[in-house]
Amino acid sequence: MTEQALASEAILMAGTNEDALEAVVREHARRVYRIAYSVLRNHHDAEDATQETFMRVLRYRRKLEGIRDAKTWLARIAWRVAVERGKRRVEISMSETEVLNAVRQLRSQMASGEESTICKELAELLDSLIFALPDSLRDALRLSTAGDLTPGEIARVLGTSEASVRSRVFRARQMLKEKLAALEGKYESPK
Repeated sequence: MTEQALASEAILMAGTNEDALEAVVREHARRVYRIAYSVLRNHHDAEDATQETFMRVLRYRRKLEGIRDAKTWLARIAWRVAVERGKRRVEISMSETEVLNAVRQLRSQMASGEESTICKELAELLDSLIFALPDSLRDALRLSTAGDLTPGEIARVLGTSEASVRSRVFRARQMLKEKLAALEGKYESPK
C-alpha cells in the first residue's frame, strides 16, 4: 500500500475514531508545519496555522471519502490557511538601500563569535529577497523548499500544471541568484 493510500485510509478512519485522527496529526503535522512556516516565517504563527489546518480537517472529515490523495489535500489546506493568516498580518519589508546596508554590515563582521548572528541576518536578508519575488514564483519556491512535496503535488496545491511549477521554481532561483550576485558585486570587499 502506498503512502498516499495509507494517509487517505487513516484520514477516513479519523471520521469515526479519535485515535486515528491523532495518528493522522502525528503523521502529517511536521509537513503541515513546514508549509505554514514557509509562508509565515514565524514559529508561533506557523503553529497556529497548523492547528487551524487540523481543525478544518476535523470539521470537513465527512467530505474526505472522495479524496484520492490525502497528502496533497492536507498540503493544500495548510497552504490556504497560511496564506490567509499571512494576509492578516502587517509585513515589514526592506528597501534595496536597507538590504545593501545589511550586506555591507555583514561583510564587516567577521569575528567567529558573531557567526550565528550573521547567519540569522543572512537568513532574514534572503527572506526579504524571497518576499520581493512575484507571488507565483514565491509560492512555488516556498512549497518546493518546505519539503516532501513533488512538483506534481505542488501543482495540485497551487492549481496549475507540473511544468509551470518546475518553471516557476527555476525562475525564482535564478532571480535570487542574480539579486545576490548583484548585491555581492556592489559591495565586494577590497583585496
